[in-house]
Amino acid sequence: MKSTYQLPLTNPQSWQLLTLLFALANFLEVAVVAHFVLFTPEFLRVIGFAPDAINAWTGPMSALAFVIGIWFVPFWGVLADRHGRKPLILRSHYIEVVAMALAAFSGNVWLYVIARSLTGFALGNTGLMYASLTEVAPKNRVALALGLVNGSAPLGSLVGGLFGGIIVARLGVHWLFGLDAIIAAITALILTAFYRETFTPKPTTPIATMLGDALRAVIHSPVAVTIFVANFFTSAATFLAFPYLPVRVGDLVGALNAPLTIGIIQGVAGIATLAGSMVGGGLANRVGVRRLLIALMTLAPLLWLPMFFARDVTELTIAWAILSAINPSISSLMFTIVSLNIPAEKRGAVLSMIYLPLNLAFIIGPSSAAIIASAFGVPPVFLASAAMALIATGIFVGNWTRTSAEERG
Repeated sequence: MKSTYQLPLTNPQSWQLLTLLFALANFLEVAVVAHFVLFTPEFLRVIGFAPDAINAWTGPMSALAFVIGIWFVPFWGVLADRHGRKPLILRSHYIEVVAMALAAFSGNVWLYVIARSLTGFALGNTGLMYASLTEVAPKNRVALALGLVNGSAPLGSLVGGLFGGIIVARLGVHWLFGLDAIIAAITALILTAFYRETFTPKPTTPIATMLGDALRAVIHSPVAVTIFVANFFTSAATFLAFPYLPVRVGDLVGALNAPLTIGIIQGVAGIATLAGSMVGGGLANRVGVRRLLIALMTLAPLLWLPMFFARDVTELTIAWAILSAINPSISSLMFTIVSLNIPAEKRGAVLSMIYLPLNLAFIIGPSSAAIIASAFGVPPVFLASAAMALIATGIFVGNWTRTSAEERG
């Protein structure tokens, strides 16, 4: 028999404190996990892979964790509604500790593959953070709170890349993964100690029914469908190019100089990401979430082109920094639109699936990029990213009236 659903979660923490805690955890998590993408080419080089083999393996290895983990993503939200969000959020961080430790001891590609595969079971925690923040933050601060947490992810990737490049250049890639395991453990302990959640079990429908309800909430919402599809193409643009950025850098500066150069590029882009996230969150409350989103999405396809035409590392750095300034805002604005249009009783389950398009893009993007890079070289990968960003803009513009009508309702 179905029971009446009641929100199972209340959080005694202020929304400012919760935002800070989640942003810090997200920053530290992504800072270490990003090393799997940024320094896979270096790991393959160290264990003896030739340049052609590195091009062929880099994309599929980036997609591997998502191929494994994407099937479980819809369940994390409904399990959180039944057992609480904190255990499901902590799950991902403790899994990453094990994955990083295995990578640190990897002497061959197969143990490294196992380590990367494990991270697939860590997916789905950020959507649960968004759900908690949406419930505790004032409505006129939801965009800011989600923007800060979302912006901490690419910032973590970029700042992590800066220090990762230095560590790899001085100590080697295996030492980097060992330090990553320590940082992942610290992140898990911080959340365990300071994230307070009051969870009172309530009668719920069976998990399969809850999952079906959540999927129907997405499918039957024009806003959610539009954002999910547009987010897939926006994410595909990023994940086509991101795994091959280190290879592009290596082509420009040489394999030996690549790790440190990658770190410097990521550090410069990190400053741009921080500035872009702060400005984007503030502008959303002034000009409107949708107006700002369409402006940034219109600009994005043009900004991928300099990555293709870059003749030296300086041009590449500038182009990547500009992209890094606007991409986090595009994602956070999309998430804000969905957050404000989903009923409270479905919010946790739906927002836990908001990364499904991104996860799918991380499967298709790097795999497609590997085909392009093997056949035509690395630079054309960035042209494909421009095309994906253009398709995303067309989808959002084409559904502007339809989604606006639902929001007004």
